[in-house]
Amino acid sequence: MLSSDYPSFTLVMPTIGWDNTFCRCARAALAGLETDDEALVVFDGLPPAPPSWLLQSGARLLNTGLRQGPAAARNLAARSAHGEILLFVDADVELAPAAIERIRARFRANPTLTAVFGSYDDRPAAPGVVSRFRNLLHHHTHSSHPGAATTFWAGCGAVRREAFQAAGGFDAVAYKCPSIEDIEFGLRLSDAGGRIELDPSIQGTHHKRWTLRSMVATDIRQRAIPWSRLVLRRGSRSTHLNLDRIARLSALLSLTVVVISLALPFVPTLWPLPLLALALIVLFNRGFYALCFRRGGALLALAAVPLHFLFFCYSSLSFCLVMLQQALTGNGQT
Repeated sequence: MLSSDYPSFTLVMPTIGWDNTFCRCARAALAGLETDDEALVVFDGLPPAPPSWLLQSGARLLNTGLRQGPAAARNLAARSAHGEILLFVDADVELAPAAIERIRARFRANPTLTAVFGSYDDRPAAPGVVSRFRNLLHHHTHSSHPGAATTFWAGCGAVRREAFQAAGGFDAVAYKCPSIEDIEFGLRLSDAGGRIELDPSIQGTHHKRWTLRSMVATDIRQRAIPWSRLVLRRGSRSTHLNLDRIARLSALLSLTVVVISLALPFVPTLWPLPLLALALIVLFNRGFYALCFRRGGALLALAAVPLHFLFFCYSSLSFCLVMLQQALTGNGQT
């Protein structure tokens, strides 16, 4: 039983399947709840028969009927929630044992706090170089920007229910598949005066498996393009979490490498410039590569450099193409 100065929680977990990863992550989240809390599991679509343990767990099961995306699934749960705090956890994020207690303590200590979110830990579950690189990159980005934030992360994030409802929830119209719906929501919440904080000590293990193909396709279609549209629409009010000075400069240097490399057959004397740009990228991001070395040895650290370069290239090229499209058509849609 919670004391009266602890707010009650509603756990919200959207899913599209009852696989082993979901079961493991749901059990971890449910283990952190108190008797005054509730749990809502939302199946996006028409669910098959749920596992018996889930039926016996006390969680309420909802479904969207038709596949509508995680934004709509979370909104559905939020409309049915009774807790003062909505705790969003992705179906492939296994919360650390102390994660929910840390979130609870943050709200207890600061009555003016509107939302808080955490980070993936630095020990991703999926093997493979690409999976470890991509998940560690997310961890590094969040752990490098603790404190006040203007965005939100629904992988492991909590928000006061009243503030969530006042902000209109996630935009399920613009984001019908997993995308940047949580980032866009956080920006609206911040615009409305909500106080959001990023606490990297609130962690969960990510179980997502990435391939090179899935990383590039997902990052471009579901992140870089919608992110670019959002940035261009908001202008100077854009979030800095993934767009800090180092990231912007690294992206610019990556484009410089590409452009000058294409020009080398015509101007061979430019050959030192791409090497210098690459050296600067490594220098500016040495903290991330050191993390990769600590968690995966020399192989992962060496692989992280070209993978990171590729990430900067397609992210910045996506932004340039969206910006060009907007200039030609007068809007940010494609």
